[in-house]
Amino acid sequence: MAQYQIDNIASPIDWQEDDIVQRTLQNAKNLLMCRMGEVPYDRYIGFDPALYDLPIEELRAELLPELDRVMMWEPDVEVVDAEATILDDGSVYIKVIIEVTFEEGA
Repeated sequence: MAQYQIDNIASPIDWQEDDIVQRTLQNAKNLLMCRMGEVPYDRYIGFDPALYDLPIEELRAELLPELDRVMMWEPDVEVVDAEATILDDGSVYIKVIIEVTFEEGA
């Protein structure tokens, strides 16, 4: 199973991407970048922004369960590991290691 890294640094979406793995990675990153409440038809999609207000140790403790919840909307992705750090400008950087797997015959 292939593992990939995504993070919460904004990057453009390639709307013409043909590779299924790259599209899946874009979908996973999009889920990470969305904030809970932004998607009108499903307010639970996206990362809970309240976690950014927690002390970094508490954020780290809550990170994996939250990422597992967020990635439920991308069934071909499983979260393997994640870490959160505070950057010099005070923003939170989140790095996520994910596995991308596809069902046979899908």
